[in-house]
Amino acid sequence: MNQSINRNILWAQIFADRLIKAGIKNILISPGSRNTPLIFVLSNNKFFNIKLIVDERTSGFFALGIANATKTPSVIVTTSGTAVAELYPSIVEAYQQRIPLIVCTADRPSKLKNTGANQTINQINIYRNHIRKFYNAGLPSVSPLRLKNFAKNIDNMLDICATFNKGPVHINFPFEKPFEPDSYTDKIDSKIFEDIFNLKHNLKTLKKSEIKFPKKFISELLNERSGIIFCGGGNFSNGFRSKLTKLSEMLNYPIIADGTSPLRMGKFGKKNIIVNATAFLRSPVISKTVAPKIILQFGKAPTSNSLLQFIKNSSAEIYSVDEFGDMHDPSRKTKHIFKIIPEEFLNLLIKKLEGEKIASTNFKKQLLSLEKFSEKNKSNIIYNSHYPFEGRIINEIINSIPNNSNLFISNSTPVRDLDFFAPKTSKNISIFTNRGASGIDGIVSTSLGIAAADKKPAFLVIGDLALYHDINSLQITKEYNINLKIILVDNNGGGIFNMLPVAEYKTVFNKFFNTKLNIDFAALIKGFGCDYFPIKSWKNLSDKLSSGKSNSNVSVLHIKTDSKKSLSIRQKYWDSVAKNNQHY
Repeated sequence: MNQSINRNILWAQIFADRLIKAGIKNILISPGSRNTPLIFVLSNNKFFNIKLIVDERTSGFFALGIANATKTPSVIVTTSGTAVAELYPSIVEAYQQRIPLIVCTADRPSKLKNTGANQTINQINIYRNHIRKFYNAGLPSVSPLRLKNFAKNIDNMLDICATFNKGPVHINFPFEKPFEPDSYTDKIDSKIFEDIFNLKHNLKTLKKSEIKFPKKFISELLNERSGIIFCGGGNFSNGFRSKLTKLSEMLNYPIIADGTSPLRMGKFGKKNIIVNATAFLRSPVISKTVAPKIILQFGKAPTSNSLLQFIKNSSAEIYSVDEFGDMHDPSRKTKHIFKIIPEEFLNLLIKKLEGEKIASTNFKKQLLSLEKFSEKNKSNIIYNSHYPFEGRIINEIINSIPNNSNLFISNSTPVRDLDFFAPKTSKNISIFTNRGASGIDGIVSTSLGIAAADKKPAFLVIGDLALYHDINSLQITKEYNINLKIILVDNNGGGIFNMLPVAEYKTVFNKFFNTKLNIDFAALIKGFGCDYFPIKSWKNLSDKLSSGKSNSNVSVLHIKTDSKKSLSIRQKYWDSVAKNNQHY
């Protein structure tokens, strides 16, 4: 028996069916004409969590936030033309962070390329430098072989994105009119129709990682007295923190915890964890004296330049652990990368070392002494500073927000202040950043995606330039009932550049770097229907952070700061650490 169909709609139905069989639910759609078949099919299936986002750039970063929070792929659907290019910044970030995105771009038929046809660009592998896989689906066909191959190719793309090579994949969907379901183009045998939708997705999973520890590596761990564990940002499992601290105790290696790592937060032992290395390693005297023979690295590269320089200048043997074997070492001095899930690596190594006699050391004691000196000075200078010093803001936030919160930290000054000044706390606070490519575009959209996907209390710390870049994304907050508190640190321009040597060149600096916007944020924020609160004191900030009361879904706590005064207080702290530790 024959069945009337629209081949574009059938193509979209097969795609939707493969998503359902893979359990992929979150879909972000931006309106257009060429993506009509995908919109019709996906939006009419109750399995999916559909959100309409008008701006494609916002949609891309919003999808990024959802995927980061859920650890599952988000699907992005756009029309053809420049809409495709608008997604690129979020794809770059997803690629760098290995966040799974399924990017679906509608396209015009290839015969229209380079003919002057409207809204037609070359979309073939347009993201080639920042995706894990590209698949051009070709114009829909009712050939049984083409239908089956299409389904298998979609399954392959989903497996790559979610499991084997995590990150963004790009599926390009050329469509020819007509697009609407009732505009029939073909008749096909119902048996063919049934066969295609009965195809199972044999979801592939990664085999458990198997590695062999080099004999020299184990020997060095057993006999080398001076070693450091460094932990940067990354997607770590729940058991990672406790197992890493256990390894630290076995080896007597202190752990330097980047602000973006999960190690400063939560209820677990932190006696070996160092959070002030960015302060004491700024001192040339101390950094030359601290000379580990081994550095064992988990997660991404350090946020701070002082740690990056320390690793670059170190003669230590550097071993890194990464699930996909990615390098996170700009100095390129890493000796060996263990391609394995970090928690599995810790399980294997702890088992290997149990019962072994490990050399005693004073190295950890010396570093913990530096940590203690630095923490004392930080408490005296940073945590006791007068409002509105930028460096104290992160401490006030961590002390004030509820347990089990999500905290997104913007790039530029906020993420550095997180690394410099964030304390250790027993609160379970999940830290999120866009540190893949470290741009300031899409920060609000990404944090909104996280807040939409995970209903924990959500907070964003952002600078004025970054908020300005992405302020249009506030439009979606009411429609989707997304709750977020935004702490706006406003130093009226690129305050971070005051820390760079270019600040000495006043004419060029004032014109091209210290970009004063002079924006009336109160009017802008209220225009989007969000609550606006000018913050006047530390207590005022704490009260607003801890209070759940708000008239809208999003409230912005506006802190106006002076980047030059803030820099002088930072410098006072760093100088005091270097001075107090000259005896080391």
